[in-house]
Amino acid sequence: MVIPDSTHPPPAKDDERLAAQLRRMPSCSTCTRFLSRILPPLLAAALLFMAVSGHVTLTSMRSDVDRDAIRHAKALTPILGDLLPAGRRDETTDALAAIKSNPAMRRAEVRAPDGALIAAYGREPTPDMSMAEQPILRPANQGTDSEIGRLLIYYDYEEATARFTGRFIGQAIRLLLTACVLFLCGYFAYQTTVGRPLRLLLKSIRDTDAAGRPVAVQWDCDDEIGKIIHAHNTMVRHLADKESALVESEKRHRQLFDNAMVGIFDTRRDGSVRSANATVAEILAYPSVEAMLEANIERHYLDVKERTRLWEKLQEKGSVSNFRTRFRRADGEIIWTNVSGRLNPDGSLSGTIDDVTAQVEAHQALKERDELHRAFFEENKAVMLLHDPQTACIQFVNPAACNFYGYTEKELTSMTLRDLDSMTDLEVFEELKAAANEKRAYFKRVHTLKDGTRRFVEVFTGPVSLGSRQLHYSIIHDVTEKRRLEARLERMATRDQLTGSYNRHAFFERGTKEIARARRFKHPLTLLMLDLDHFKDVNDTHGHAVGDEVLRVFALRCRVDLRETDTFARLGGEEFAAMLVETGEDLAMEAAKRIRRMAASKPIPTSAGDLTVTASIGVATLRDGENLAQLLQRADKGMYAAKAGGRNQIVKS
Repeated sequence: MVIPDSTHPPPAKDDERLAAQLRRMPSCSTCTRFLSRILPPLLAAALLFMAVSGHVTLTSMRSDVDRDAIRHAKALTPILGDLLPAGRRDETTDALAAIKSNPAMRRAEVRAPDGALIAAYGREPTPDMSMAEQPILRPANQGTDSEIGRLLIYYDYEEATARFTGRFIGQAIRLLLTACVLFLCGYFAYQTTVGRPLRLLLKSIRDTDAAGRPVAVQWDCDDEIGKIIHAHNTMVRHLADKESALVESEKRHRQLFDNAMVGIFDTRRDGSVRSANATVAEILAYPSVEAMLEANIERHYLDVKERTRLWEKLQEKGSVSNFRTRFRRADGEIIWTNVSGRLNPDGSLSGTIDDVTAQVEAHQALKERDELHRAFFEENKAVMLLHDPQTACIQFVNPAACNFYGYTEKELTSMTLRDLDSMTDLEVFEELKAAANEKRAYFKRVHTLKDGTRRFVEVFTGPVSLGSRQLHYSIIHDVTEKRRLEARLERMATRDQLTGSYNRHAFFERGTKEIARARRFKHPLTLLMLDLDHFKDVNDTHGHAVGDEVLRVFALRCRVDLRETDTFARLGGEEFAAMLVETGEDLAMEAAKRIRRMAASKPIPTSAGDLTVTASIGVATLRDGENLAQLLQRADKGMYAAKAGGRNQIVKS
């Protein structure tokens, strides 16, 4: 329904014409249409049901007649079996007369086995009769029955058909009466619940009030018709509210136009202003809207070519959006503006104008800053990468990165950081954990260059915003030489320079940690103290150079025999120690025996020839509450006991 504007009277003539058309529309009862559509299929279904039901009933009645004939035949044959051998024909005929008790049975015959008629009762059979046949048997001397004749009973279905016809007609009459009663009840119910409220609703639509609006319907019901009438009444009640709302809406739109923070204007083709709000006057530095309506906006364009280009776009597309141009205000100040608008059919322009001078200046400053950052990024000698923190895809690289990795910029930006990283996932995880524990601001990684070279790098990473995108900015320092020097210094600090085994300081440091770990996880730990027997004689006889060769080979053989997790160290001179982690006394004794046998049975090749040295070994297993010094003291005590016992022995302490 069209809601008329409150400032204009409703078109009364159109409403009257519509009402007249409604009155002239042909009246066709909804009930009549409903019945004309529902009755034919219902009648057809009823007739079909009656036909099927009648067929089933007639078939059942005929089956009953068939069963009665067979039952009579079976009942008569024993009697006839006694009468026929005695030749008593009159009694036989009287027995056949028993069929008259059933009106469907017309004739009964007794025939000899050769077909000769012996006795009969009833009228002659006709072709349309049915027949029930039953043999007449007589017991024989050998215990078997012999057939002495046959009983034939002829019957028809006339009586059953007559009974069926009467019953069927009665059912049809009852069905018809029931249908008539249901029809009358349904018609009355329809008129009461649907017909009357629909007529009232139609009358209310046709009969309008003085304002041309439909009147309310006086009907109260909670069914579907009641809901429709309620919706109609609700619409009627709200029509007046809608008209007043239109007036209020126009008032609000006027306030929105006047108080909008963006300039809204309407200009003619020649540039004269037809209407504008206060924001336009403020942007162009006019004291009031009235003062601006007397001016021409054409003179405010700083460049006439810009105005020409604006109108060319308007004529080409019909509208423009955010057309940026410079205006000279009435006070002479030059400003940047965004003009948006649509060309009207009469050639005028309706649109908006916004002062964007601050945005333009900020954009220019941001552009200069971006150029400065780009120059810093591209000209820096340090390797720099910008990558996505979610996917690790490399987004930007500087020339120093291309020179370092050996890839072109296009190749690098098609790769991820994982393509450059040579560390396994476990190694990366351990490094991240170590960096967090050490509170480092960088990560130690191993990167692979294009030529396959692996370089140790330190990666300094931090977040950076690039427009609406959040990226990670990484500076990468090549510390390969530094790491090599650190590794060399660490080896010099922890390794014995002669044998390559751990030195005394490293042994005590690692031993303390292993004892703490054994206590925490309740694992066994055993310490072996080894001393080469008569080693001073080797030095005195063959010189210290040969003695050094013996120490190196012995230490190497022991390290090969032990596990990587065990700690083998030279404590001084020809004295060594082996800390066996997660090893009880029995397994430690086996390891000690292997070392003792190896030393005694495998000569050591030297420049002075093959030399055989033996070892005395003390074994001590960690006890509760014991520290490294105490454990070492017990193992040392066992070693000296082995020497005192004749050397080349193993003693537990």
